[in-house]
Amino acid sequence: MLPAAGAWAQQTATPDETAQVEEIVVTGSRIARPDLTSASPIATVGDKELKQSGVVNTENLLNTLPQAVPGITSTVNNGSNGTATVNLRGLGSNRTLVLVDGKRQTPTTQSGTVDINLIPPALIKRIEVVSGGGAAVYGSDAVSGVVNFMLKQDFEGMEFSAGYSETDKGEAPIYSTDLTIGANFADRKGNVVLNLGYNKREALTQGERGGMLSTAWGDNATKTGLVPSGSGSNEQGRINPFVAGKIINLTGLGRAPTAADSALFLPDGNIRLYNDANDTYNFAPVNYVQTPQERFSVTSLAHYEIKPGLQVYAKGNFVNSQVVTQLAPTPIGTRTFRFTLDNNPFLTAAAKQALNGLGSTTAYTIPASSSWTAGTFTDVDSDGDGLFDTVTGSFNRRLTEVGPRVSKFNFFGYQMQLGIKGDIEAINGGFDVYYQYGNTHGSNSLLGDTSLARIQQALLLNSTGTGCADPSGGCVPINLFGQGNISKAAADFIKTRINSSQDYEQQYGGFSINGDTANMFSLPAGPIGFAIGGEYRAEEFAFLPSQDLATGNLTGFNASPPVSGRFDVYEGYAELLVPLLKDLPLIKSLDLELAGRTSDYTGQPHPVKTYKVAGTWKVYDDLMLRASYNKAIRAPSIGELYSPQSNGFPTATDPCSSRGAPNAAVRQACINSGVAANLVGLINANQQTQTLSGGNPNLRPEQAKTFTTGFAYTPSWLPGFSVTADYFDIKINDTIDSFGSSASNVLAVCYGSVVNGNPNSPYCQSIIRLANGSIDYISLTNQNIATLKTKGLDIGVAYRTTLENLGLPDWGSLAFRSLYTNTWEWTKIPDAISAPVKCADKFGARCGTAIPRHKLRSTMNWTMNQFGVNVVWSHLDDVTDDNPSSVFTVERIGAKNYWDLSADWNVNDNVAFTAGVRNLTQESYPIMGGNASPSNSGYPAVYDVLGRVFFINARLRY
Repeated sequence: MLPAAGAWAQQTATPDETAQVEEIVVTGSRIARPDLTSASPIATVGDKELKQSGVVNTENLLNTLPQAVPGITSTVNNGSNGTATVNLRGLGSNRTLVLVDGKRQTPTTQSGTVDINLIPPALIKRIEVVSGGGAAVYGSDAVSGVVNFMLKQDFEGMEFSAGYSETDKGEAPIYSTDLTIGANFADRKGNVVLNLGYNKREALTQGERGGMLSTAWGDNATKTGLVPSGSGSNEQGRINPFVAGKIINLTGLGRAPTAADSALFLPDGNIRLYNDANDTYNFAPVNYVQTPQERFSVTSLAHYEIKPGLQVYAKGNFVNSQVVTQLAPTPIGTRTFRFTLDNNPFLTAAAKQALNGLGSTTAYTIPASSSWTAGTFTDVDSDGDGLFDTVTGSFNRRLTEVGPRVSKFNFFGYQMQLGIKGDIEAINGGFDVYYQYGNTHGSNSLLGDTSLARIQQALLLNSTGTGCADPSGGCVPINLFGQGNISKAAADFIKTRINSSQDYEQQYGGFSINGDTANMFSLPAGPIGFAIGGEYRAEEFAFLPSQDLATGNLTGFNASPPVSGRFDVYEGYAELLVPLLKDLPLIKSLDLELAGRTSDYTGQPHPVKTYKVAGTWKVYDDLMLRASYNKAIRAPSIGELYSPQSNGFPTATDPCSSRGAPNAAVRQACINSGVAANLVGLINANQQTQTLSGGNPNLRPEQAKTFTTGFAYTPSWLPGFSVTADYFDIKINDTIDSFGSSASNVLAVCYGSVVNGNPNSPYCQSIIRLANGSIDYISLTNQNIATLKTKGLDIGVAYRTTLENLGLPDWGSLAFRSLYTNTWEWTKIPDAISAPVKCADKFGARCGTAIPRHKLRSTMNWTMNQFGVNVVWSHLDDVTDDNPSSVFTVERIGAKNYWDLSADWNVNDNVAFTAGVRNLTQESYPIMGGNASPSNSGYPAVYDVLGRVFFINARLRY
């Protein structure tokens, strides 16, 4: 146990602690109790450990806890929405409830997740993490657990701190400063605290980092090695047939051309056969390894004792967090366009002859999903020269001439809280009445994207080929046919600046009363403790995108239609702590905990009920056994209920494509589903597949059942030592998920042995293909359809002693703490048809983020006088790819061991320094090929991508 870091809050307090704190409310219960005993395992991180780690963003430290699977962090670029999240047990950040001083933090996104950036790190006294259900005590969202940020309430004096960190190559610097001022007043009846914080995080790209990170990698033909690869949307541009049965008349192939041939454009306007092994685009260099951030915060806390036993309190918090992400230049990825052929000045005569094979004298239809081009067309040769005037093709092109795609996120969050609490002597307890208003406002600017409609307009030329057929809006003809050929005027014409804004408003109020029955009656083992209360919560969210973003008239970012909605919930709850037996042989104490909550949501036909049944059995002073069973819920979020259909591009390989390399069984399933036999195995496909997904107002709350049981042992014969072990079992039914859970699973089920490509199956019907056989999109909608299950074991060991007690010279004290989690089951059952997806020890397109089975975090601290040395060891077990039907070069990410070292020097009562290094041994970062995550490598939120980082913090206090 590190000094001031706390251990697992499941042990009985020492006499000194009991004297200092007469009653304590432990996270996971609202009943005040005279010790630190809890039926639920609680991991605690203190402010000392935050300082010793040198982190500015608290999620980076929380994610090292074995109970957490990292969410969005400072190293997540592709997939980041500008927030920072925590994700307990890997069950989703929206299933982890975030509290500040036991009360809800205002969410930020339409999914209801909280941005940890909006909690001021300098005011954090400790962070308590309770894994397992907590909905009966705190309400919805506490399915996988609760993270409670406890702030410093009685700060007096002034403290100024400044920190700096950078990699050992002098890259990715982070600056932070904080000023905290606190004072007592009115003869110490009142206290007020003001905190000002600022931090700035500089950007680092994969190209600047260099090495293997600067290249996008793929698998060689035998899947035995990595080769430079990347995206099929390259800078040269390429084209495929759109109309079924049509081909590009390529010459010099040594064979007859086929419908699967893709033509690559050359700088002079000619074409040749596209080669997937050599002609892909390296998108890695411009992607961020560390996303830049600038954050300002102002927080004030105050409380005043009106009279003994009656106190008013208030909190005000304002934070501005600005985060930028950057992706490679916008791609046109398998997009359908009509373009002028006969009099096109950008194409050579040979290219025109070859591309003439795209034309069709039979009418064909471009579907509504290609809204910028949709319609029914017949290609004609108006001048009789043997070339069609206009033809249709499926384009892939990297628009490098437009510049990189940049997302600028700007979040403003403020929260105001007022409350009054006091003692009620009749019940040996007290009351708390509170009201809280919070609002998070976000804006997002997307730079470097282009309009699909304008590209289509610029591809259709007038009769002389000198201008656009439709010159409106200042149209400039665009030359997509070869690298570097788009003029600045054309690039400016097709550019579109995309903006959006969002507001999340929360009103939250309630009351609670807690106490015991000692003044009325007592059981033989003692009085019954209780807590009752009621809460009201109203949440409203609105997302307002600019028109191109709303309609999907863009090439490089996903469409995001407007979203608006609200809900109200009225809740009542009660808890009981019943002492059953006490001071008997082998029963020092036996207590039963009961909790229940009813929640009435607008939009739900019936109130939902949650409950908790828990117990602690202290066999004797040293040993306590405990168990807890919870029924928890998560109500559907505003986005899950009300968001319109929007598109996404997850990593998913079409099994019917050349990249999917279908075997005989999959080939037949593809044919059964309607894919032409001559296209199966030859379709050109990207690693990412477009999806359409959206909300469902008929969703029900998720239902979860959690069970934990274990023990806490604090041997009297070894003072300062404790060990805990807790088994956990969490199952979530009616899980809200998109149909089929993911694009990868929909593809696996449709073309798997159960469905076998049956065109009447909803799985195969949700896969919409273009006439050339390639996937247009996969239709997914939110449903209460999935099941999530996880099981495992948590073990905690802590020991604190002096060297003198160990028979050594009196050279200070030692503190050791180790937290270990063994997650032997993490399973997702997408629906009644799909096979379970087992993700413990796995990573990949089906499971997503890596979930190592064994995770360990051990800390050791030596302190002597004003000096201290701290060592942290974090271990992640190896993981393997989750797709048994495909083979990749990197089928396994090996175990990782991260060592952090820091030192403290308290110069005097006013000045202190902490300096250290993270990832001391430069543990390597996993580089992957065809099964890479969207960031082109091995999950930067899980594995350290920055390498060795040095940091220093200085503190001045009066």
